[in-house]
Amino acid sequence: MNIFEHLGLPADHRKENKTTQLVKHWHEVPESRKDGKEFAIQKKKDGVCAIVVVDELHRAAIFSRTGRRFTNVESLEAKLTGAAFPDGVYFGELCLEDVSLEVLSGMVNPNRTKPLEFDRQGLVEQAVIYFFDMISLTEFEKGESTRCFYDRWSDLEGSLDTIMLAEFFDLLYPVFGYQSEESIEQFKDAMVGRGEEGIIIRDPNAGWKAGHKGWHVMKKVKDVDYDLRCIGFEEGTGKYVGKVANLLFEWKGGKTITAMLGKGWSHEHAEDMFRDFTHEEYEDRHSPLGCIFQVYALEESSKGVLRLPKVGELRHDKAESDV
Repeated sequence: MNIFEHLGLPADHRKENKTTQLVKHWHEVPESRKDGKEFAIQKKKDGVCAIVVVDELHRAAIFSRTGRRFTNVESLEAKLTGAAFPDGVYFGELCLEDVSLEVLSGMVNPNRTKPLEFDRQGLVEQAVIYFFDMISLTEFEKGESTRCFYDRWSDLEGSLDTIMLAEFFDLLYPVFGYQSEESIEQFKDAMVGRGEEGIIIRDPNAGWKAGHKGWHVMKKVKDVDYDLRCIGFEEGTGKYVGKVANLLFEWKGGKTITAMLGKGWSHEHAEDMFRDFTHEEYEDRHSPLGCIFQVYALEESSKGVLRLPKVGELRHDKAESDV
């Protein structure tokens, strides 16, 4: 059951990439959309996008960016159900301290069929959701809210103000007002220095639109990262034969990006991934071919080349590439 069926709508009410609003890199948005404007700036947590639906009976359910229900979050949903949340659709980042994003993403993956390992069964119960926006159930069904972020944030803060002592959620408070690009960069550097991923930059006068990716919501992060579609792999050599060494991705202008597996991917993962690519008869096979992965790098050159790209998390919550 996806998020739309949960709300009593057809499963195909909207496409997966139009379940929620999307985020674009600051440098990819035309200057005409940014010059002389006020912004609302929030720190960006390095978590898994979580959409919490609270129905009219105040029952909570947690879904991914593409509207698929998370696995292994029943205890968290029960806590949210008992927290007196007003009905609505709440947007946040699911985070778990001292656990890599790749591991957390795998634990709650909607497509997961295997039970959690024994030592991880209690970990998800310690996760925290950091909320950054909300809309009403009616607005979500429509796919659009004409209320500006100023007003939506005011409603979010008011809705949660009386239950902020709970340990399983928090708010990502925005800083409103005119900001130069220099001050925005300084704010990003300060957040990165505190261990955050970066910042989210919003037009506080803009509404909410499902599937919109542009000047409504932008980001500046410590590195550049894109969510790209996997189109192949390269096997390792020597003692790494039988393991994936690199994944290949579609890139701008019909080019291909070659990226090695990054932090969070073990030798065991590389071996399992090779088996998934090559052994069609394997009953639990889930080939990465065609899947979306985060690819991060130190920078993107003026010629569009990613410097030292690495593979991050498998984005089970995304259906389309960034390029």
